[in-house]
Amino acid sequence: MRIVRDGALFSLVGSTYLLVLLRFNPRIFLRHYPKEIREIVPPKSEKERRMSILLGLLIGAPFISALLWRTATLGSHSFWELFAYAFGVLFIFNLVDLLVLDWLIVCWFEPRWVILPGTEHIVIPKQYLHHFKGFLIGTVGLAIVGLAIAALLNSQF
Repeated sequence: MRIVRDGALFSLVGSTYLLVLLRFNPRIFLRHYPKEIREIVPPKSEKERRMSILLGLLIGAPFISALLWRTATLGSHSFWELFAYAFGVLFIFNLVDLLVLDWLIVCWFEPRWVILPGTEHIVIPKQYLHHFKGFLIGTVGLAIVGLAIAALLNSQF
């Protein structure tokens, strides 16, 4: 139950964070745009590359949450329990990202602010499959992150 609660909280905060970044500068997410778009827009500037690092800050939240959970229960969790917690929280966020941010907001609502300047004339079919592939790739990556979090927390850290 804690995984669902913490995953939902992380999804709410993380999704809001991503929406603010997307609204502020959609070019931060340039690598997530379809190939046809990436081919005609200039590459990210140095400032945009540095801002993209802000996305990585999201990984810290499940680590801290798992650390707090381990500490509150006096470290009585096995490696696999820690992995299940970290991966579960990350997976819920990944699922919310797919369903709400990618499919609902980006694909279905298509707000003007997600369209990169200079690409307004390009008509690309809905990218539901593109986002689903990203979700699957992300799930594998999050399993690796979950293993790393569990390994760190299972050590004498």
